[in-house]
Amino acid sequence: MGAEPLSRRELFTGRAAPKPVRIRPPGVSEVSLRACTGCGACTERCPTGIIRLADGLPFIDFARGECTFCGACAEACPEPVFAEKDVRRFPHVAAITDTCLARRNVACQSCGESCPEQAIRFRPVIGGPFLPEIDEAKCTGCGACLGGCPVSAIAVRAPEAEVAHV
Repeated sequence: MGAEPLSRRELFTGRAAPKPVRIRPPGVSEVSLRACTGCGACTERCPTGIIRLADGLPFIDFARGECTFCGACAEACPEPVFAEKDVRRFPHVAAITDTCLARRNVACQSCGESCPEQAIRFRPVIGGPFLPEIDEAKCTGCGACLGGCPVSAIAVRAPEAEVAHV
């Protein structure tokens, strides 16, 4: 029986919980991840401690910190898992959700202060706090703003594709 056991909640609701989307370390593709042996060398060498293992595979946990794109994980890996070298951005960007304090009329600029790329600017609003806006061209997806947000109002998502003018 190779089926995963259901939790109580899944049993009573009749549906399985969605599997969490795990962000791969910079330079790791879905294909190159197959070469991973789960040795944990990348987790040991990460200076910010954001690389963790789940099911024997590395993933990024931005709750622990940000990625500085130092490349220590790629240097430590004995397998050809890190296919791309000198990666300076993730294939995602930060997105501000509706739970943002500024969107709820509370002055807060924590995300902008923690962004090393200055990709978060604040638009003035008459009669309210400045509202954060993310410049996707500058955002590297490093996760610094996620840890800096006091209410966890920042998520990651795929960048918006440019619309062709026809």
